[in-house]
Amino acid sequence: MPYERDGFHRAGDVIKSVARQIATASEQQSVVAEEINRGVLNVRDVSEQAATAGEETAASSVKLARLGAGLQVLVGNFKR
Repeated sequence: MPYERDGFHRAGDVIKSVARQIATASEQQSVVAEEINRGVLNVRDVSEQAATAGEETAASSVKLARLGAGLQVLVGNFKR
């Protein structure tokens, strides 16, 4: 019987050790998941900034095209 108790005691220690390892791994996974989430949010923010910059560039291009057309008219009038 004493050997059985030692076996049960060792088994209990092993179970406790495994439980601690699982808890540690879970905490590490949680930290990694938070880092991934922050990375995804950063990508989203940069994408939104790029989209806004693209829209501003498109609007500026339209304005520049209008100015170019107006300049062509003025140059055409000057040549006459």
